[in-house]
Order: sequence, then structure tokens, then C-alpha cells
Amino acid sequence: MHIGFSTFVMQGGRSGVAAYIRDLLRFLQLEDTENTYDLLMARNEAELIPLTNPNFTKTLSPSFINNPVVNVAWHNTVFPISGQASKYDVLHIPSYRRIPLVKKTKIVATVHDLATFAIDAKYDRARMFFNRNVVPAMIRKADHVITVSHYTKNDIVRLIGYPEEKISVVYSGINKDVFRPVPKKKARAQLEMLHGLSKPFFVYVSRLEHPAKNHVRLIEAFEKFKLENDSAHQLVFAGADWNGTDAIRARAAESPVKGDILFLGFIPVKTLPLLYSGCDMMIYPSLFEGFGFPIVEALACGAPVICSNTSSMKEIAGELVPTFNPGSADEIFQTLENTLSKGWNEERCAKGLEYADGFDWRKTAQQVMGVYQSV
Repeated sequence: MHIGFSTFVMQGGRSGVAAYIRDLLRFLQLEDTENTYDLLMARNEAELIPLTNPNFTKTLSPSFINNPVVNVAWHNTVFPISGQASKYDVLHIPSYRRIPLVKKTKIVATVHDLATFAIDAKYDRARMFFNRNVVPAMIRKADHVITVSHYTKNDIVRLIGYPEEKISVVYSGINKDVFRPVPKKKARAQLEMLHGLSKPFFVYVSRLEHPAKNHVRLIEAFEKFKLENDSAHQLVFAGADWNGTDAIRARAAESPVKGDILFLGFIPVKTLPLLYSGCDMMIYPSLFEGFGFPIVEALACGAPVICSNTSSMKEIAGELVPTFNPGSADEIFQTLENTLSKGWNEERCAKGLEYADGFDWRKTAQQVMGVYQSV
């Protein structure tokens, strides 16, 4: 087969979807020695995907095509009209917002989540209208849908009316070369050198997006923890600015414990294991996720983890990770305090490492190849 793969949602490599694309293509190159692939990329992001397999090539487009509005238009006008799509046996669109309404070949689409149906203020009005009124028709154009959790599969059937038998749940993996434990003392020493982190800390790894990522309630829970405990702990936010960043920073600035709330900005993937290994807890209070990479990444680094009990997070957390209602700052606080007081012993750490080991990109790539073959 000749497979086209659209990578135009990399966002500079700073998102969960970018991690999905980058690691899936890395392992497709390792696993697939028979099929040929053409990676559709913007010129300014060409270096984000190294080529290691001679059966993989890149078709580069001008960088301005990365603009979301331009990119949606390009997928639905220039791309199908040019005849390029018809050269492929299968075209993989790893973000459903780019699915062409005019099909020229078989289409496999990855749907990570349908968060815009659950969170009214996730984006501005125009983007919300597009996601709720145009995207369903796009998804229904796909010949097969890959999704990253059973929760999202159920949403696709319920909200979009897409046939259940044409959906494959394929869990994402984690990069095991990167996400593994670093001795805590060593991690703390490096974090102090890199970011000035000299005190014990809790970390939340997520882009700064309000209200969807729920930073404000975590700040409220942290305030309660600090006011009720004689603790030196700090709260560390690791993630790039996104929609609603100003509201998060403003709430932190008015906090009575603002001196212990730190914003590190975007953290490169190779540095994340230091945060996971060095923290006393990774807290993931997002309101809605299709998968939730940091939950598994943190477990793979031996970190104690607590997370929301909504959407796919309860599914990904399994029986190991304590969960809470993300709509309640009090419940976040109680789960944090209870988990901290009980401790995360060596046995629980070992279970976390074993659980995380099951999220394997090699297996993910093999299952995705199976989907290509099936269509």
C-alpha cells in the first residue's frame, strides 16, 4: 500500500496530538517494512519527524498552510482538487478537524476526544460552532476511525452516530526510552539547576488552558493544602500558554500562597522525567481528556499520581490511581492529602511501572497497520 499521513496539527510539537503523531510515525518506521508512506508536512515543521525508513518520504508545503483556518480549507479544496489524495491507497488524518469532505481515497481518521461537546467554553464561538456543527459531518466521511479510549469510542457512536463496527480503540503508547525513573535526589538536583526548584513540589503537566484544564481549581485546592498544613511544598505548572492563560495567571497572582505557585512554561519532552521523578505527586485535574498522556508518563517514572474521574481519565487510571471530581476543589484537596498521608510505597510504585509498561508504541503501530490493511 501507499499511505498518506497528514501531520498538519503538530503545533510546533507542543501538544498531545503532536506527541501522538511523532511517536506513532517513529514506530511505524520501525515496524513497517512493506508499505510506503508519504508524510504531508509544513516546511517549518519538517525537522520534527526524522526519517529512519527508506519507505518513508515527505511532501513539504509552504509554512503558512499550518494556519488552522488555511489548513482546513487546504484539506477540502487544494488537496482533493490537485489529485494528490488519489495517489494514496489510504490517507490517515490524525486530527478529525482536517478530514476532507470531498474524498478521493480511503480515509482513516484518529479521533482523540469530543471535548467541545462537553465543555461549552473550550474555544471561541466560531471554533465551537465549527466543532459542533461541521466536524460531525467530517467524521462521518471517514472509512474507519481510530480512537484512543473506549470512552471516546462511546462518544463517537452516541454524539456523531458513527457505526460502532467501524471504530478501533487503539491505546497510545509512551516513549520508554524517555519516560523511566530518575533517582529522586538526582532529579531534584538537576531541577534546581535548570529551574531553581529547591523545595518539595507537586506538578501538573499540561498546557495553560482555561477552563478546560482546570488550573484554577487546582490552585484553590493547593491553597487549602498550604493553609491547613505546615508544608514547604510548591505547585509547579509545566506547559505552554494557550487559550485562557491570563485567567490562570491572574488567579495565581492573587493567591495567598502565590510565592509557591510556579510557572515553568513549555518543558521539552526529555526534561519531563525529571519533573515526574522529582515531584512528590503529579496531579492531573483536567475536566476532559481523550487519553491523558501525563498520567501514564508519570507512573512510568515512578511518580505518585492522582487524577480526575471524568471522561477517559478514569479508564486510563485503572485501579491504581486515586481519582477525584475535578469540579470540586475540596475533593482535589482531600485526595491530595489522603494520598500524600498514606504514602506511595515501593510496592505501589512497582505496580505503576508495570502498568505503564503496557502502553507500548510498538503495539500501537502494529494495530494501526492492521487498520490500514482492513480498509
